[in-house]
Amino acid sequence: MAHIQHVLKADLDLSNPVPEICAVIQAVAAAQRQHEEAILLGVMEAVERRLQQLKGDESIAEPVRKPDSKQENK
Repeated sequence: MAHIQHVLKADLDLSNPVPEICAVIQAVAAAQRQHEEAILLGVMEAVERRLQQLKGDESIAEPVRKPDSKQENK
């Protein structure tokens, strides 16, 4: 049986990170419309967690969701 893998490769200009990151988020969400809300909520949670860490809140636990090379939603 054929193995189909959807891959997004992006080259980011780190001198202009915000629009670059936003473009990647939009591309992933567009490719996974059925999961767009979950993707955006996950990104929002990760950003909020990191902002708390930057404020010095060491009680913030490690992320529950970790990047994985295997996607369940192919």
